[in-house]
Amino acid sequence: MDSEQKAKGSLLKRIRSVLFLLPAWFAPLSKLRVFFHRLRGVKIGKNVEIGYFCIIGNVHPHMITIEDEAVVTAGAVLLEHDNAYYFTRGGEVKFGPVIIKKKSFIGLHSVIMPNVTVGERSIVGANSVVLRDIPPDSVFAGVPAREIKKMSDTDENIKH
Repeated sequence: MDSEQKAKGSLLKRIRSVLFLLPAWFAPLSKLRVFFHRLRGVKIGKNVEIGYFCIIGNVHPHMITIEDEAVVTAGAVLLEHDNAYYFTRGGEVKFGPVIIKKKSFIGLHSVIMPNVTVGERSIVGANSVVLRDIPPDSVFAGVPAREIKKMSDTDENIKH
């Protein structure tokens, strides 16, 4: 796949992705938003919550995985590609999978960049930009996102 193909995606896949994009953004129930993102090609597990206006892999949605019981809050952006160098310098498109592991929480308006995995039970704080993998049971926040806390089984906020 050449850089232009990576930057723009195939026409048929783009049409499918865009066709279901508006209902995925505006559906009144999270279950409907999940349904429409699945139709777009995003791999989504069971009991996932997706907020309003989330941008989830608009060029290659099949490269995004959201595992069981994860939460992606309103306005979050999960990018499977980065066209910055392609459009500004004619360079290569950066692209790769984004994986949100089980029971993770992506805060309001956060951005998850390509080739990032958010570990199980981890939290990404609101308005964060995640550039690299987040280990399980961690709290990350900021621009760029940095570790704020490592959670343990004895954490007082964990329900048993």
